Amino acid sequence: HSRAVRTAAGELPRTPRPLPYRTLASVADITAGAEDQTLRILRDLDPSDPITSLDETRPRLDRAENWITTQVPAEARTIVRSEPDTELLASLDDAGRESLRLLLEGLDSHWSLDGLTHLVYGVPKVQAGFSADATAKELPAEIKVAQRSFFALLYRLLVTRETGPRLPTLLLAVGADRVRKLLAA
Repeated sequence: HSRAVRTAAGELPRTPRPLPYRTLASVADITAGAEDQTLRILRDLDPSDPITSLDETRPRLDRAENWITTQVPAEARTIVRSEPDTELLASLDDAGRESLRLLLEGLDSHWSLDGLTHLVYGVPKVQAGFSADATAKELPAEIKVAQRSFFALLYRLLVTRETGPRLPTLLLAVGADRVRKLLAA
């Protein structure tokens, strides 16, 4: 362990609240360095123990921001839509509209990283007649396919691509009001 936290010059700075690097990189990508937005998102990750200052996440946050800035090409960065994709929304079938309705209906009661994770994975389960709490072992393989399709739809509606940062992190970053605006069918 000591080789991982120190160099010959001494111990490396420690992050008081070490969040997953993947989460910090996603937040840095979405916010493009806007500190007020970064703090809002990180505060919402765990409402029962919110982060009150970005200093709690440094220097790990700084490393993630640096990686996004120096290693991720501009065309690969996440840009959230400013307006809804009305054409895509209008083309949705009943199941697509229902999936968005279920997601939007559960946003407020699931507004945390864990809650949104449960919600986005649960929508396709509920649509197929299963409990949102059903485990992978209890579900047919088609549910995974339905989840992938649902995720791709959300990415297209939020960031115009088929993939992106983890959906719960993206939803927190976008904010509930903007998510509602972009997904309103």
